[in-house]
Amino acid sequence: MWKRLSLVLFALILTFTVSADTVIVWSPWTVEWNRVIQKLTDEEFTPKTGIEVKIVAIPAADMETKLLLAAASGDVPDIGITGSLGPADLGVRGAAVDLYERFSNQYLAVRDDMYPGLMRSFEFRGTNFGLPADTALYPMAYRTDILSEMGMNVPVTWKELYGILPKLQANGYNFAPTWGFADGVGNVAYADVSMFIWQHGGDWYSEDRTRSGLDCEESIAGFIEYAELYTKHNIPKAVDGFMGFKNGELPLLQISSAQYSYIKTAAPELTGKWKVTVVPGTVREDGTISHAAYIGGSTFVMFKASKKQDEAFAWLKWWLSTETQTKYINEVPKALPGSVVIPANRHAMLNMPLPEEDVEAYMLQASHSIAPAYALAPESITHRFINNACAKAVLQGVDPVEAILEAASLMNVELEKKQKEYARFISKLN
Repeated sequence: MWKRLSLVLFALILTFTVSADTVIVWSPWTVEWNRVIQKLTDEEFTPKTGIEVKIVAIPAADMETKLLLAAASGDVPDIGITGSLGPADLGVRGAAVDLYERFSNQYLAVRDDMYPGLMRSFEFRGTNFGLPADTALYPMAYRTDILSEMGMNVPVTWKELYGILPKLQANGYNFAPTWGFADGVGNVAYADVSMFIWQHGGDWYSEDRTRSGLDCEESIAGFIEYAELYTKHNIPKAVDGFMGFKNGELPLLQISSAQYSYIKTAAPELTGKWKVTVVPGTVREDGTISHAAYIGGSTFVMFKASKKQDEAFAWLKWWLSTETQTKYINEVPKALPGSVVIPANRHAMLNMPLPEEDVEAYMLQASHSIAPAYALAPESITHRFINNACAKAVLQGVDPVEAILEAASLMNVELEKKQKEYARFISKLN
């Protein structure tokens, strides 16, 4: 009770400490990042438009809960920054603006500057409740020196990777996906396994998003391959990816942007000895290769209770433009040396301050990657079902088919419950 009240009071304090004419943006990002956003806004957006914007820092922990409580109390910012599925979760409750309905072609123009796979999280039954604030991508890094020494080419498909793994392992080397089951990151196994599910043509949900898609043939095949990566091909279950890549134990490693930054700044001895490429892919029936992997990031949501929707959207359009995004991704490393920001705007990716080859790899990975769809079930619950299935199949020796079918069954119960709970909201979307 007191925690709930304190969060509402926190929201009220944030809202009323600035002018009522100012567009308020709640941001869970670091102080340095927020300062860059505020600086660019004050120097370029406000002088051109006359619209004042205030970036207000909020704690990153439980940011979704803070926004939900703010929406329930009616004391909201104009724009909030949240997780991938946060805008749709607020939208079906009637708290967020359907940006397509409200801004029509203006919204479509902004959306067209994003990678299609990244936009999947925002749509639900024809509505569009959000826009990406940045991009999280997970390509593969590889040690050119070690592969050259071993006489190996970079694996383009998983089949090629499985072909070289025995020789790598015989010489003390291995491969690891981004997260695995190390302490503190085992709750992100859903991102690792989604790569295999999507490459096989499966999905979290059915096409109409009323049932789990984890029990379809394609999803099961992808889950089995993911589990066998550990149980059959003997990759490590828990690793320190950065240290493994640095010391050579993991010459093939799927990485986050943070890990890319660590390698660049904390392992200068590897300069010229490593590169980035797309993750290994799965050959489809038509002969094409799917390099699909998880794509996500932070997102913008606009609240219905905002009385400055036009001004707020004007800021969003400006912020997500190619020009502004390019300035942003080049300013942040000045404030936080070594940091890497992958912009939401796909055209601005061309201007990332990285080696040209790496930029091309990131853009190619982005073109293949897929974000999860929204289907009423809270993101945390869906993640838990998938993570538990991964842990059972990999760590506990449960048959992978049994593990994924159990997750699908639990998901179906949750989806059925949420469809009844949200019936009054959903009816307004049709």
